[in-house]
Amino acid sequence: MNLIQIIGVAAALVSTLNQLPQAWKTIRSKDTHSLSLGMYSMVWAATALWLTYGILLKDTPLILSNSVSIIPITYILFTKIRNTLNGKDKAVHQLLKSKDLAS
Repeated sequence: MNLIQIIGVAAALVSTLNQLPQAWKTIRSKDTHSLSLGMYSMVWAATALWLTYGILLKDTPLILSNSVSIIPITYILFTKIRNTLNGKDKAVHQLLKSKDLAS
């Protein structure tokens, strides 16, 4: 394996694993108040486009890394959408605001 391949594998590994800490935190807490719906929508779209691009090129590293990456991104995005629609993000914000006023 040459240096270029090592860098490619490292980039694929890091980009595949980069959403796992946030996904784990979201799974445990169900809190998405501080997450940007717009940002996660764009991250999901970018990952889906990279996956599509990899499929069209039949590029196994792109397909594998983006197939794995899209799973936690999708979970976080759908949890954020559900919390937003259910008003949970707003409720958390109001709770934090009321605690600041009580102090």
